[in-house]
Amino acid sequence: MRTMGKTLGVMAAIVLIAACDPAPPKEVAVHTDPAPVAETFPEVGEIVQASWVEERMGASEGRVAAPGPSDFRLSAVVKLRPEAVAKVLDGYKCQAGSPAVPEPLKGLFPSGVKWLSCELPMNGKARTAFVADGSEQAFLSSTTM
Repeated sequence: MRTMGKTLGVMAAIVLIAACDPAPPKEVAVHTDPAPVAETFPEVGEIVQASWVEERMGASEGRVAAPGPSDFRLSAVVKLRPEAVAKVLDGYKCQAGSPAVPEPLKGLFPSGVKWLSCELPMNGKARTAFVADGSEQAFLSSTTM
């Protein structure tokens, strides 16, 4: 009987802790400060302009989330220096591929471009640069692991 009481007490504590997790925001904020993006992607060189969002992966929708670590994805539509795209194309293995662009950035994402997906070295995050030869526009994606 004592074990049952302890088990119920522990379960009640877990439910109370989980209930304290704030609800995720309804809209994802679009940021324009290039510094966090440049810090995450130092290989691409100077970022002239950036619009980016950070999303919590696997966020519960309408459910109470259990406490614990979360994975985050940073997605950015950026303008690079002309030599930066060439540097990425020359320095990394690239193949044809299009990014999954989050809804808040879709209006900023250029259409009609043939993208190359270039995997960057992992630094605790899976990082990909989508670039197009002859363009200064790029799409950068980083996911914590």
